[in-house]
Amino acid sequence: MSSMIWLSFPLSCDDPRPPAIPAPSLEPLYTIERDGAAVQILRVASHTGTHVDAPRHVIPDGLCLDAFTPEEFVFTRPRVIDVRLPDDAVVTPEHLEPLADRFDGADLALFRFGYGIVRRQDGARFSMHCPGLGVASARWLRQRFPSLRALGLDVPSVACIAHLQETMACHNELLSGAGRRFLIIEDMNLEHDLSHLCEVRVNPWLVTGMDSGPCSVVGILEEAKGK
Repeated sequence: MSSMIWLSFPLSCDDPRPPAIPAPSLEPLYTIERDGAAVQILRVASHTGTHVDAPRHVIPDGLCLDAFTPEEFVFTRPRVIDVRLPDDAVVTPEHLEPLADRFDGADLALFRFGYGIVRRQDGARFSMHCPGLGVASARWLRQRFPSLRALGLDVPSVACIAHLQETMACHNELLSGAGRRFLIIEDMNLEHDLSHLCEVRVNPWLVTGMDSGPCSVVGILEEAKGK
């Protein structure tokens, strides 16, 4: 037996977001009362809420989201990596080395910094002060674990926003290379018991030529034996 959980947040106009990302808006175009049917206009930056970055985000000739096959958004060997660090911390290989066995054979590494509660209680802190990867840690992951096809995180960016000039290039480290087929899922909902997580399915908005975009993410939990 298995069950499903959301590993993404519903897109909301009020949710915290990185300082450079404008707030989304949802406005009526037609209404039931006036027009007989409701139609709304959603204006949203591609890096809003739970979203997935494709290589085109930082690589001029990198793949867009619509270049990936459906199978490439399904991960059957996810691993949850708990890394508890203070605000504004930059993850280094020294932080990750003791956790190396957790990455072995994984196709998706889910970094759980424990900032879900911060997202709920202190939006400004979540937007500006979450931890993130440094370039060296991104290079460590890429070189050590070739089975990885994606990273997911419970913070608004894989980079450390407080040190963005220094850490933004971690995107390039993970996504660069001719034909590179790698994904980064940011602002995930990882506030669950994920001890029996066996599969993750990412469902992106498919828009031709879009470098990245909002997505819904479903986790499949395998029921513990003996229950």
